[in-house]
Amino acid sequence: MGPLQAVAHNLQQTGCQVFVAHGVRDGLQKSMEHVPDVIVLSRALTDDDVLELCRSVMRNVGGETAPAILIAPTGTDLAGVDDPSHDSRLAESLALDLLAQCVKTLTFRARQTHDSQSVLECHGIRLDPRFAVVEMDGVRLDLTPTEFRLLQALLSRPGHVLTRDELERATGPHAKGKEAESPSENASRTRRIDVHIKSIRSKLNHKSVLIETVRSVGYRFREPAWNINSSH
Repeated sequence: MGPLQAVAHNLQQTGCQVFVAHGVRDGLQKSMEHVPDVIVLSRALTDDDVLELCRSVMRNVGGETAPAILIAPTGTDLAGVDDPSHDSRLAESLALDLLAQCVKTLTFRARQTHDSQSVLECHGIRLDPRFAVVEMDGVRLDLTPTEFRLLQALLSRPGHVLTRDELERATGPHAKGKEAESPSENASRTRRIDVHIKSIRSKLNHKSVLIETVRSVGYRFREPAWNINSSH
């Protein structure tokens, strides 16, 4: 079984639907036909081919829902292919189950941010915007409207740091379009966000660690772990 077939087989075994393409044109054609959640690229392609395919998919399919993973040979210098078209780069010597978990993580991210009214779920925390309901491991949590909106903002982008300004804007229309603040007003707003986050953490109980503080910046919700077996 060749490397391409091995990757496809492994992803299929984890429940992924896989469409194999050979070359840039075939890759773009299949992307337009099937609209994939994630695209896995081989470093056997030239730099120009990799970037051309990623950008073509963004233009013709929708890059916001089709993140790309570039599999590179061990020791490859990737400095020349840094580009926002790529979301992740892995060495091909890594275990195939790592690739599968990476695919699942990127798919999760894409689906979390695709629809503001879709159900968000991560680490046993389930948030349903349609009914303003939050559950932790099946148990309903009692959040205030502001706490709900803050948790929704964090859950919608797991792994991404949200500044206090961004979190403030997420709490409602009243937080938008404000005039320049005085230092005291800014400090008050910062404390207000911190107080709400503290309250959310207390309600998450033993899962409070899922909301991580990024010092002097803001907060982020921990993204799903890849759960890689240490034997690999």
